[in-house]
Amino acid sequence: MASTTRDIRRRIRSVRNTQQITKAMKMVAAAKLRKAQSRLMAIRPYEDALAGKLALVLPRLVGDESPLLAARGSGEKLALVVIAADKGLCGAFTHNVLRRAEAFLREHAGCEVHLTAIGKNGTRYFVKSGREPVAAYTEMSENVTLAQAASVMRKLVAAYLDGQVHEVHLLYSYFNNVISQQVRAERLLPFEVPAVENLAEVGPQEEYIMEPGPEEVCDYLLGESLAVRLFRALLESASSEHGARMTSMDNATNNADDLISDLTLQFNRARQSAITTEISEIVGGAEALSKGR
Repeated sequence: MASTTRDIRRRIRSVRNTQQITKAMKMVAAAKLRKAQSRLMAIRPYEDALAGKLALVLPRLVGDESPLLAARGSGEKLALVVIAADKGLCGAFTHNVLRRAEAFLREHAGCEVHLTAIGKNGTRYFVKSGREPVAAYTEMSENVTLAQAASVMRKLVAAYLDGQVHEVHLLYSYFNNVISQQVRAERLLPFEVPAVENLAEVGPQEEYIMEPGPEEVCDYLLGESLAVRLFRALLESASSEHGARMTSMDNATNNADDLISDLTLQFNRARQSAITTEISEIVGGAEALSKGR
């Protein structure tokens, strides 16, 4: 019986040690989430403002003149950028992203898909499944910069302009809040000009003087917009990852509390049973001694 209570006590101590780790990981995830979320909230208005300017400027400037606006090829060659996590212990975050990626690949089974994996878990998954990514990037989930996103985007744009791919798609986890993330798939190229209202109904519009020229301004706006969209998706994914990890560690901590309660109850029952047995043995021994007299 002593062995049983000792084992239960050891398990309780082990669960409490694990609980301390999950509490610490939750606090770390919460701190990282606040940092990532503040960066995300800063970039969203800029992206919206940039999209608004594009919606007004592009229809008046180029129409289909920019190569990033016109469809290239028949759509048989696709580039898919998948943003997953670098680390684990974040619940179903990575699983949901990769499951959506598999669905995308099934939907485009007849196409040649060039994978770009961002995150160690996504890269490892595609390599093991026999789909070697054409490019892989890691350690971009925590301190990613706009320059890094622009560098990745330039390579995708170059592949699109060279005709290596006909479309570029992006798959990532959109951050709604700490407990809600939504996996989204978006088309980056060919660039879709945001819809604008009928200019005749809107009335007189602002006129823009562009230097060095409309084409150069257009190229810059499109390049900036694509880089910002990828950068924002990386921040969305980072916030979603930290939020999922925070929730996962909170659930693990609560589960540890429940397990400690169950083990404590088992320990008390075992100790009570041992005490009852000892009392019965003492009473039995006393009765035997009294009869022997």
